[in-house]
Amino acid sequence: MNIIFITSDHHRWDFLSSIGGPVETPNLDRLADRGVRLNNAYCQTPLCVPCRISMTTGRYPMNTGYFTNRHPINPAEPTFVRQLQQSGVHTAMIGKLHHHVHVMDADYSAHEADIHALGFNDVHETSGKQGSGAIACECRYVEFLRKEGLLEEYRKWTGRWGQEDTRSHFCDPWPWDPSTTQDAYIGHQAKSFLKRQPRDRPFYLHLGFVGPHPPFDAPETFRRAEDDAKTDHADGTPPVNPQWWPAYLACIREVDHHVGEVLATLRDLGMEEDTLIIYSSDHGDLAGEHGLWGKVYFYEGSVHVPFIAAGPGIPLGSTSDALVELIDVGSTFCEFFEVDTHHWDQGKSLLPLLRGEATTHRDSVFAEMGSDKMLFDGRYKLMYGDLSKDTRSEFTRPPYNGPAFGRPVNLPPDQIALYDLQVDPKEQTNLASDPANAQLLSQMKEKLLQRIIGNFQAAPEDSGSVL
Repeated sequence: MNIIFITSDHHRWDFLSSIGGPVETPNLDRLADRGVRLNNAYCQTPLCVPCRISMTTGRYPMNTGYFTNRHPINPAEPTFVRQLQQSGVHTAMIGKLHHHVHVMDADYSAHEADIHALGFNDVHETSGKQGSGAIACECRYVEFLRKEGLLEEYRKWTGRWGQEDTRSHFCDPWPWDPSTTQDAYIGHQAKSFLKRQPRDRPFYLHLGFVGPHPPFDAPETFRRAEDDAKTDHADGTPPVNPQWWPAYLACIREVDHHVGEVLATLRDLGMEEDTLIIYSSDHGDLAGEHGLWGKVYFYEGSVHVPFIAAGPGIPLGSTSDALVELIDVGSTFCEFFEVDTHHWDQGKSLLPLLRGEATTHRDSVFAEMGSDKMLFDGRYKLMYGDLSKDTRSEFTRPPYNGPAFGRPVNLPPDQIALYDLQVDPKEQTNLASDPANAQLLSQMKEKLLQRIIGNFQAAPEDSGSVL
């Protein structure tokens, strides 16, 4: 038995053709046909590093202390990966894990020692699109570009992202052979890994694609002329930058294509029936909704993620509306391999839900961005802190420098919002501003408070945790 955990970056939950999304995702659709699609999966933080660390450690950011993209992981943190490794599972990661900080001249090859310490036997890490490009990090993909004689051209090309016309350059199609994009490289490495695996030892592979994270630079072959004619979302909200819309969809198609190639290799090797495959994303992208692009917000487009699972014991073509959190994946993988989770893991195994043995999972889902918290109970969503309307001046001053790096954690939440997703799925009407909803708002605050109290745990004594 094996596991492949496939993650992408910035893939919003409803941009799947299997649920009527605006982009074709045939390979992810086929994966859903072979298994189950969870319609209500949420990330713990709609920001890369803290969310990814939360999945690896099985702990909420309020406990790990990692709230922003400026917080690299301590390699002594408890992880489900180490639990698998110690039980005899061969553990590997290929692509974007992103447990370290993207800074100028960072060396992700040097970081690999930390990733090994987290419990991975094999490490083949890439730093992501901006990390390997304009920020000039070192990583395995950069080594590949250097060997191909493309690195100097690539760095020059990505250097345009900091110019005045950044918005237009951010959606330029890949100008070289499509086989040299970072996602193509990651897919190739994954296929090579699968072909090397012996049949007498189980493996766990975290396969991290970098798309559809901006820049939206998918090759021209993934672009569609009809996308250029799309001017708004289903609710009539116009995208902030129409140029980005078709380019973002093209990046989703590219990820879908390489996912399909990896799964085809697994099938050709006769390993498909023995492998649990899960696809998700670290967070979504608002893609123009609410007049916004990107992540960090508690709106659905940002915090709600796709989740598809297929493999042994999972019914074909099923769906579930149960509330689940990304923090649950580690416990799920441990149960699949019949391995104990570590003492500090706060996740809840999804296997009963995936196998059709349960119809519910959690009473609510919880997310946070520093001091700001979110609770969704299946109908009402409380955003205790609304980044899109934030008035805290400290938020825009160094060392925070805007939402991309996270929230100032020493400031109380500013704006509060409450939405009824049953009647207002596009989150257009803030119920918190109406005195008639005072009792409902109070009840949701109480639920949030109880969840925060229930989530809280002390720091592991032997982890060297930042707390």
